[in-house]
Order: sequence, then structure tokens, then C-alpha cells
Amino acid sequence: MNIESLSRLIEAADVSVFRSIATIIMPLFKLPNADYCDGPYDGGHDFKIVNMPNGTEVGIQISVEKKWEPKLRSDAKKLKHTSDVDIMYFFSSRRIPEGSYKEVEEDIFTEHAVTVRKYDCQAIASRLVKHDKVSEVLVLFGIKITKPEQKYLTPKNEAVSSLLLFDQKTKDLRQRFFQSIIMSTLSRKPNGCSREQLIESVTESFNLEETQQIQLNANIDRLLQNSEIESHQKVLILSKSEQDRFAGLQKTTELELEMLKSDFKDKLSNLKVTLDAKTQALLLDNFIELTIYLSGQSYNIYDAVIEADSSYKSIRDIISSKFGQQNTHEIFKELSSFFAGTDFAKHIACAKLYDAFLNTNSSHLINALGGVEALNVYIDASVFIPIICGLLFDNVGDRNSLSGASLHKLITKHEFNAIIPHDYMEEVASHLIEACRDYKHIVEKGIELSHSGNAFISHYSRYRRSRPDITFSEYVKLFGVRLNTISSDMSDSAFYLIRDRAVRELEKLASKYSFKTERFKVEYLESKIDELKLFVEEQGISRPDVLIRHDAKVIEYLAGGYIESGIVKLLCTWDKVHSLKNPEGADGYYVMHPVAVIDYLSLAKGNGDVSVSHLLDFAAMQEEADLKLSSQIWDVIAKVDNDNLADAELFGQAREFQEAYMNKHANDESVANEQVEKEWMAWKK
Repeated sequence: MNIESLSRLIEAADVSVFRSIATIIMPLFKLPNADYCDGPYDGGHDFKIVNMPNGTEVGIQISVEKKWEPKLRSDAKKLKHTSDVDIMYFFSSRRIPEGSYKEVEEDIFTEHAVTVRKYDCQAIASRLVKHDKVSEVLVLFGIKITKPEQKYLTPKNEAVSSLLLFDQKTKDLRQRFFQSIIMSTLSRKPNGCSREQLIESVTESFNLEETQQIQLNANIDRLLQNSEIESHQKVLILSKSEQDRFAGLQKTTELELEMLKSDFKDKLSNLKVTLDAKTQALLLDNFIELTIYLSGQSYNIYDAVIEADSSYKSIRDIISSKFGQQNTHEIFKELSSFFAGTDFAKHIACAKLYDAFLNTNSSHLINALGGVEALNVYIDASVFIPIICGLLFDNVGDRNSLSGASLHKLITKHEFNAIIPHDYMEEVASHLIEACRDYKHIVEKGIELSHSGNAFISHYSRYRRSRPDITFSEYVKLFGVRLNTISSDMSDSAFYLIRDRAVRELEKLASKYSFKTERFKVEYLESKIDELKLFVEEQGISRPDVLIRHDAKVIEYLAGGYIESGIVKLLCTWDKVHSLKNPEGADGYYVMHPVAVIDYLSLAKGNGDVSVSHLLDFAAMQEEADLKLSSQIWDVIAKVDNDNLADAELFGQAREFQEAYMNKHANDESVANEQVEKEWMAWKK
């Protein structure tokens, strides 16, 4: 992640600049200095032959060509035929995918007996960072780093970068991170310090508890044994190689921030509104603070209400004053999308995530999220429905669809095993039947249902904006349900028959997209149901018995000894009941909301292709409150009257009630369904 900005700079280099970069990097790869040729005016000398210290001849080629593959194949063939050299170093300013390169590498060896060692822009950037040569490269591009804001450029940044880019010595992610934060802190002390001062400084910088000082002491000893830290008369200093590496990491973070400032300025100018430098700086600063705030939220209980957060209020006030109140949400969403994809935003979010790593009690969860232990992610109905809807149709751009699409991307990359408990698949099917039963007379009437509590209705309502030709009957048929078979007076046996048929179809669909569906058999279920029912009542939460039964079975299965050891169990859900029931993972499994799962499994592992999900999700939530209220009102009306809404007169009354209710309660902080139902029943009499 930390090398992305530097990699992009290298990728943009022209022939002249890349030649100069080559003169810097060759010694770093222990290659002799040489003059390098590339381009249309090289007189046919596309590569240089040099003698290594051991007497071996190797060919060296540098290239800025976008089509690297034909260039590499051609030069390898020419190298062999003209010089009979069988080792080639290929330095490219481009990004070369490992999968594509491996096939080319094998072909070249088979056809020409030439072994190729490839270094693309990312490998070059990594080597420049490791040897603290970043500043020299920035000079070539004419980039001057202004005095950086130190509050954002802390040792945490280098610690995370070191962990993601270089450190693979141990599979224990917590120990790796402890060693990284020790070295990053010591890198800021060029004259060294005592062990006691180092421990005190690390504890203060990373807000560690005193009990973790034992870990710090043990890891200082390991670093001394590995000669990564040296001790001179009880003064600890980093070894020369580590000092260079961390200095390089610090400079790349400064580069990320500098590029963010420049790109942010360009982004604002594209919005056709002029902001003075002070306002731009304030807006940028508040976006950084908001990212830090959101990324630091609890990973198991998702609190969507942060109106009191001062950074968001400041952003909203600036946007409103410059772009107009009516454009505030749209501009905030656009700027959030831009900011969430920047390297610096990913970096500081990642640093905040690793703060949580340090304060998480279980090393198993940490190691699973770090990719060194097997991970089973169990997905409930609230998470699965937006995913399957987005896969069968289109991602409609709401927050649930966005998080669902990102989760599925992680599944396809085999980051974890994705499992839908059979009981939760039954809930998915039941939601589908309820969507048909309660909404079939109103869902195609153009009313606002994009924030419906029924996820199928919410998705269909948004989907119809771009595909108004698809009927609701056609929509639900893809899930194995026929709309004309469902009515409000259907018998229980008919309901279960349709539900079971829908479950079978949903399971087939799920398997096509790498989801497994599993039936859980547990002992002592009735006592677990009673236990959960009591807990829910104590929390003041209303919950139907059938859902309590499902949740109790899943909880017992995950908490009991039903799954083989060595597999970390993680329940992915928006449901706060599970988070409240098992907040710290003490019951043998862990609970995380989808946004946290995405950021932990992508940003925290250095995936530069993924934006900061916490920020994107928050931006998606800041839509107009009246849309949510409108959908809530129609949810209640549909639940109460379902088939009766086929009557045009009653539907007209419902429209009038919805408008009147919204005018009356537009400024209410929250509205209870019971209140809506009471007023609707009185209205239609």
C-alpha cells in the first residue's frame, strides 16, 4: 500500500527519467553500473551486457513500453542469439501482473534457455524505499515535499508499511506488528535511547496498556538477536539497513500526503467552485479526521449515527456554504468516493485498523485476518440478500449493495470460506415471500421504497430506475418464486412449500457464486433458545420466536465444539443482537459487520485496489432522511394491508397518508413502526 504513490510515479516516467532511475537502482540489485539503452533512437542496442563479480555475464534491459510482453520476448531472443547470454534482468517502469508474467517467463526459458529476472515499478519502488533512495527519485521528477503535518505522519504509518511490505519472518501477526512499531519508533530517534525510554515511547505513541510492556520487552530481545536493533553501552539504535528502510517508508508516506493535496485540489477545481487555500486545507484535514474516526469504530457493533462528530459537521458546513444546501449530500458522496480511494486515506485507515489489532485479545482472529490461519465466515440473511441480488441483477449503488459486492470480491479471491447457515437461507426465502405477499400491489406504482426494510423490495425499487421494463413477477421468478402463487390468506402449509422450494433454488444460486450452505445439528437447542430469549428481553429488543430459534442454533453451533480446531469462526452480520451477545469473541467465535470485514481483509493486508469501506459506507448513509422515512411508512402500510392495496381507493388514501405523515414528522429524530401503524389505522377509518 505504502509504495503505490511511488509506483505510479515510476510508471509515468519517460525514457530519460527512467534511465536516471536505473542508475540509482542498479547498485541496489548488486549490478554493475552501465549505460542503458531503450527506445527508437538506441541504434539497435536494446540491452547491455555486464560481468557480475563472480564472472557471470548477464543482460540488462530497461523498458518504459506499455506492451511489456512483446518487448521482453523479443529482447530475450535477441540476447540469446547475439550474445549467447542466458540470464537477463528486465527492469520495466510498468506494472507487470505476476500471473501474466509467469507464463511468459516459462515460454522464454523453454524456447531460448534464458532465465529472466523481472522487476516492475512496484519491485523498483520497494527497493528504493528499502534503501532510502526515495528523495533522489523525487528530485528527478521535480517534486519537492513541503513541510509535512506531523500529526498525521506518526511512527504508526511506517510500522504498518513495514508489516505489509517487508516483514514475513513470523506467522504471528501480533508479534510482527509489535516488532514493527518498536523499530518505527526507534527510527525517529537517530541518537538512540535506552530500553526503558523506548518502551515508554512506544507505549505512549500506540496507547498500549502496561500489561503489553512484557510483549515489548520480549520483542526487543528478538530484534537484538536478529541484529535489527543494536545496543551500544545500553543505548538502542536501529541497524543501518533498518534505519534506511524506515527512513524510506517515512518519505513515501510524505509523498502520499503531498500527492493527496495536489489531487484534492484538482478534484475540487473540477467541481467548478473556487475554494481558497485555507478552506481547501480545512476540508482535506476534516476528511482525514473523519477517516480516522470511522476506521477506529468498533468492528462488531456498527453505529451509523455520528452526527456529533465535529469533522463531519465541518465538512458538511463547508460544502453547504460553497455548493448550496441542495447539493450537500451529492458533493459529500463524490468527495468521499475520491478520498476513500487515495493511497494516503488507505494508509491512515490501515494504521487505525492495526491499532484495533493490538487491542484485540485473540491472536487467532488477528492471524486469520492476516491470512495465516483458516477462516470461515458465516453470513446471515441481512448480508446475503444484497449480495445475491447484486450478482443476479446489478449493483444498485446503495450501501448494502456496495458492501455486498466488496465481500463477494474477497470470496472470489479465496480470502475465506463463505458459509450461509441453512436456517438463515430459510429467512432469505421468507423475506422473498413476504416481499411478494405485502408489496405486490404497490411495488410497481413508482412510490419511494428504496430504503424499505425488506431488502428484496429495496433492491428492486432501485433496480427499476435503470430497468423499468422488468416486472416484479419476472424479478422474483429468478429466485424460484412465482408471484401469482402467493397471497395474504395462503395457508401455513402453502407458505412452507413455497419457502422450501425457494431455499433449494437459492442454494443452487449461492453455490454458483462460491457460497456454501450448511445445515447445523446441535444439542440442547431448547435451553439455548430460552437463554437467548431472556437475553433479548433484557436488552429491550423485540424479536419473533422463529428468528430467536435460528439465532440460538447458529450461536450454539459456532460456540460449541462442532467445527474442527484450527479454523477461526467469524459471523458477518448487521444484527446487533449477535454483537451484544458476543462482543469480544469470548464464546469461541467472533462477530463483525460487513464493512469491518471488508476493510480488515483488504486494507489490513495491503490490497491497494480497495477503497476505505468505512468512509464509502458512511457517505452512502447520508442520503436524504425523507427517503428513509417514506420507505418506512410504506413498509408499515404494506405489512398491515398487503392485498387490500389492490383497491385503488385504499391505495389513494395510503398515498395521502404518506405525504401527510412525512410533513408532520419530517423533523423527528426517529419514528417507531408502531406509531406509523397507529396513525394509519386511524387515518383510513
